[in-house]
Amino acid sequence: MTFRPVVVLAFHTLATPILTAPALPAQETVELSAEDRLLEGDFEELYRVGSMQGDHWDSFGRIGDVAFDALGNLYVFDSQAARFSAVDRAGNLVRQFGRVGEGPGEFGARSAIVFTVLRGGRIVAFDAVRRQFVVFGSDGAFERQLSLGGTEWVLIPGLQADPGSGSVLSTGEVESLGATEGPDGELPKPRLRYVMRYAVRGEDVEVDTAASGWKPPEDHEFAPRLSAGVLPDGGVAFVDSSAYAIKIAGRRGVVSRVLMRPFRAVPVTEDMRAAHIERESEDLQAMADRGDDTQKAMAEFLRAQLESTEFFHEVPVVRSLRTSPAGTIWVRRSGSQPGSNGPIDLITADGRYLGSFAPGATHMPSAFGPDGLVAFVERNDLDVQTVIVKRLPREVR
Repeated sequence: MTFRPVVVLAFHTLATPILTAPALPAQETVELSAEDRLLEGDFEELYRVGSMQGDHWDSFGRIGDVAFDALGNLYVFDSQAARFSAVDRAGNLVRQFGRVGEGPGEFGARSAIVFTVLRGGRIVAFDAVRRQFVVFGSDGAFERQLSLGGTEWVLIPGLQADPGSGSVLSTGEVESLGATEGPDGELPKPRLRYVMRYAVRGEDVEVDTAASGWKPPEDHEFAPRLSAGVLPDGGVAFVDSSAYAIKIAGRRGVVSRVLMRPFRAVPVTEDMRAAHIERESEDLQAMADRGDDTQKAMAEFLRAQLESTEFFHEVPVVRSLRTSPAGTIWVRRSGSQPGSNGPIDLITADGRYLGSFAPGATHMPSAFGPDGLVAFVERNDLDVQTVIVKRLPREVR
């Protein structure tokens, strides 16, 4: 694994004190409208895959991740079978590849895999358990594995391809479990969170920092997440604080623009804490009721920890964001209750507000493709997962 020099910068957020940092170039602040302009969420449905028939090719055990290639073909990774299914623009199966095993191009059962598709059609997957990137050709043939080295688990929340290179970027904070202890015996506590860029063109992984953001002092419930998306120029749009402040960083990781809407984070109350614990308990019970023995044990363990849950002091305005191939930034705001989904704003990196989808009008897409293609992973009443592919109207692509 090859490391490039990384410039680490700390960026001020409205919700936190200013961190000590080098002087930064001037940042443009763009104030967007406070009034929502509602958009229609009734998109054209093209096809859906996900069968209840156990012997059918699209009978998925558990959909781990989905992505489009530049031609509009959909790739679905079934983490239970450790298998990719490639689907054409009409919803027909093109090929399947990958399987459970220990050999090249094989994955462990129920592997924690995230993946993306490069512009040329290569599929790049990351296996968190084995700490390696696995590259397949556009025909599904295994090409190579690239190890990150070390022994600790590296958790990458998601991957997105850099349109202009053979690199992939994380869509949020990259975490390491089991990191080496410091001289005082304590684990080091980084002051920043990082969006990472991984170049997988050769035989080694080249690692660089794509963006860095503020890190809350403690990992409490409701603490603001680092959520990021890649832009067409290889830069990054990300949010790292409780405020509505979407930061635009160039390829070198320096923030040049901050897009803001005048919404304030809501202070956390005792009633909010109690309601959240009750909802989490109900969700864990549902997980135990429909899960296997391992999931039941995990649900019981987590439920025992609920009463000792610590909370961040406010509920962030933004829950998550994603970006489309055209560079449109989809920003999911918090709903009326902590942990619930609110409207989805559509904005552009140059500071234009396109409008908002009201709560319930649409889900956040699980994947974006060319020509306005979007994929949504949904689960029906029988707990069967389905991927629904739709086309966005031109004005919101």
